[in-house]
Amino acid sequence: MKKTLAAGLLGLQAMASPVLAQSTETKTAAAETTAAETSALETITVFAEVEPYFEKETSTALKADVNEDKVPFTTNVLNSQVIEDLKADRLEKVFEYIPGFSRSGTNANSFTIRGQSADLQNLQVDGLPGLTSRFGSPTTANIERVEVQKGPASVLYGWMDPGGMVNMITKKPLEEEIREVSVSGQVFPEYGATGYTGSVDVTGRANQSGTVLYRMIAGYESEDSFRDHVDDDRAMYLFPSLSWVPDDTRRLDIQYEYTKEDRSADDGLFVLNNDINQRADISTYYQEPGDTDKDEGHAVNVAYSQGLSDTVDLNLKWRSVWHTDERDLYENNSVRSDDTLRRRNRHQYNEREYHFADANLNIDLDAVARQQLVVGVNGGYEYRQYDRLAFGATGANVGLIDPVYTGQVLDSNAGTFRKWDLYNIGAYAQDLVSVTDKLSLLFGARYDTQTGDYNLRDADGTSTQDESATVHNTSFNGGITYQVHPVAAVYASVAQSFNPQAIPTFDASGQQLDPEEGIQYEAGVKFSFLDDRLNANLAVYDLTKENISETVDGARALVGTIESQGAEVSLQYQPSFNWQFQAAYAYTEAEVAETTNDDALGNVPGFVPRHSASLLARYNHPDEVLGGLVGMGLGWRFQSSRYTDEETSKRVKLPSYHVADVNFYYELDSLKLSLALENIFDETYFIGGTNDTEIYAGDPRKISLKAKYVF
Repeated sequence: MKKTLAAGLLGLQAMASPVLAQSTETKTAAAETTAAETSALETITVFAEVEPYFEKETSTALKADVNEDKVPFTTNVLNSQVIEDLKADRLEKVFEYIPGFSRSGTNANSFTIRGQSADLQNLQVDGLPGLTSRFGSPTTANIERVEVQKGPASVLYGWMDPGGMVNMITKKPLEEEIREVSVSGQVFPEYGATGYTGSVDVTGRANQSGTVLYRMIAGYESEDSFRDHVDDDRAMYLFPSLSWVPDDTRRLDIQYEYTKEDRSADDGLFVLNNDINQRADISTYYQEPGDTDKDEGHAVNVAYSQGLSDTVDLNLKWRSVWHTDERDLYENNSVRSDDTLRRRNRHQYNEREYHFADANLNIDLDAVARQQLVVGVNGGYEYRQYDRLAFGATGANVGLIDPVYTGQVLDSNAGTFRKWDLYNIGAYAQDLVSVTDKLSLLFGARYDTQTGDYNLRDADGTSTQDESATVHNTSFNGGITYQVHPVAAVYASVAQSFNPQAIPTFDASGQQLDPEEGIQYEAGVKFSFLDDRLNANLAVYDLTKENISETVDGARALVGTIESQGAEVSLQYQPSFNWQFQAAYAYTEAEVAETTNDDALGNVPGFVPRHSASLLARYNHPDEVLGGLVGMGLGWRFQSSRYTDEETSKRVKLPSYHVADVNFYYELDSLKLSLALENIFDETYFIGGTNDTEIYAGDPRKISLKAKYVF
C-alpha cells in the first residue's frame, strides 16, 4: 500500500511559518509557495507498508462474521498475507505455524491437534467436508485464508475428532479487475533436484453492471524430490467460479474444482532396532522405480445468501466431490531379523463421493439482550469404495543401504472389494448472548442421526458380508466471555464432539458400538492493544477422547481413552507500518489413559511434541531501493522430540528440530520477485511416519525464485 507523506510534512512546515507582522505580499507569496509544495509532496509516497497478519473477525466459530474477542474458544486465522509470506504452496506448511499442530505424515489428514489425531472430516472447505485430493496436502492456490477452531466443533459441523477443525475459505470472484501470472523454480542444491510451477489468477466483472463476477485460477507443478527415483511429480489445478450479486442483500457463488496429481509412491525410510540413528541417507528410496500414487478429483460448490430482513439472514450451501485415488507399489511392510526390509505388493483403487449441504438462519435479536442466533440443519451422503486389485504377497526384500531394486514380480492375488454408504443428518442451534457490553454467553446443541451400509466382496465378486447400522448422538457446547478491561477479555468454555465408529464395529452381542466422544474444557485470555497492532491469546485446556474401540476376547469394546492437557500462546505485533511478526508456542501433555494394551498404556500418542514454537516476520525497507520495494522475511519453527507410535515395542523416537527460512522481496510497479532460502542450515529432521517402517524426512535446504506479474 502507498502511504502519503504530504500531510505530516505540511504540518511541520506550518509550525515553522511566521504568524505575526507579515505583509499581504508576503502572505500571498507564502500561500503560492505552499500550494506548489503541496502538489509536489502529494506525489511522494512510501511503498513499504505491510499487509497485516491479524484478522479481527472469524466466520467459522458462529457461521457468521463475529469479533474474535467474543468467541469463548481459541481461533486462529491465517490470512492470505500469512500464506504468501510463508511461501506455503500446500496446507501442510501453514500447519507448522499454528500452535498445537504437528504433522504426522504426507497425506491430507496427517496431523495432530492438541494431542489428538485428525481425520478427513477435520478438514473442511467453506464449512463443508470433502477434499479433491488425499495422498498430498491440499494446495493453497484457491485458498483466501485458513480458519482454525481449536477443540470440538461438532455442534455446528457434525462428526469429527475432538482436537479442532480446519476451515479453508476459498477465493471468490472480485469486482476489481485483477490479472496475476506467477512462475517459480526451485532446487535442492545438495541433491540436484529441480522443479517449476506456474499459475494464473484472473477476476473481475462479467457484465457491465457488475452483477455477475468471474474468477479463474489455474496452476501446474512439475517437481523432482531430493528422494532417489522420486522425480517428475506432476500436479494440475483448475478453479473457475462465478458470482451473482444483484444487490447488497443477495449473493450466489458457483465454484468448480479440478485436481489431478501423479506422484511417485514413497513410503519413506525404515530404521533398525527402533533407532532413528540406524538408517540410510534421507534420499534413500525403497519402493521400485516407477511405483505410483495418483489422485484425481472434481468438486462443485454452490452457496447462496440472502438478507430476509434487517435481522435475519438465510445461508444455503452445497458441496459435491467425486474423487479417485490409486496406489500401485511395493510398500514397506516389516523389518526382518537380517536387517532387510520386507515389502508387500499393493495395487489399490479407491473411489469416494461426498454430497453435503447446510442450511441455516442467522438471526440478530435485541429484546432483553443482543443475541446472535444460528439455527440450521446439515448433513449428506458419503460413498467409499476400496478395491484391492492386488494385495498380500510379500518378498523382494531390500537392504538398508544402497537397496537393489529387484524388479521381481510377486504373485499377489486380487484382494477384497469393500463399499460403504453413509448418510448423516443433524439439526443444530447456537446462540451468542451479549448480556452487557462486557459479558457474553454462548450456548449450543445438536442432534445427529447417521445410517451406514457396508458390503464386502471377495475377488470373484461373491458377497461375504453385508452390514447396516444406525447411531444417534447429542452434542453440546457452552461458554462465557467477560471484558475485564478495554484491552483484555477472559473466557471459559466446554465443548463436546462425536465420531461414529467404522461400520462394522460390533460388540460381543453383535450391536454397533456407540461413537467415539470427546469433551474439552478451556479457559483463556485475549488481549488487544495499540488499535489492534498488538494482539495476544493465552489458552489452557483439558481434552479427552473416549469410547475408542479395541478387540477384547474376539469382539470390539469401548475401552480406550486418550487424554491431553496443555497451554498455547500466540502473539501478533506490528511495531511500525513496515514491520510485523507473529509468534506462537504450545505445551502439550498427552497420554493413552485407558487401553487393554499394556505396551501402550500411559505412553504419549504418536506425533505429539511436548513443546513446539514458531515465528514469522516481515520487514520492508522504508525507502525505495532501485525504484522499488525491498523486503525481507523470516520463518522459524521448532518441535521437541516425538514418537511414531504409542506402543513401546513399535515406536521410534524422533529428535527435536529447529528449521529456519529466509525470504527476500523486490517489487517494482506490477512485478514482484521473491527469493526463498528454506531450511538454510540444512537441518535433518522428520515430519511423520508409522512405527519403524515408514519415516518421512522433512525437506533439506531448498532455494526457490518466484516472479509474479499483476496487471
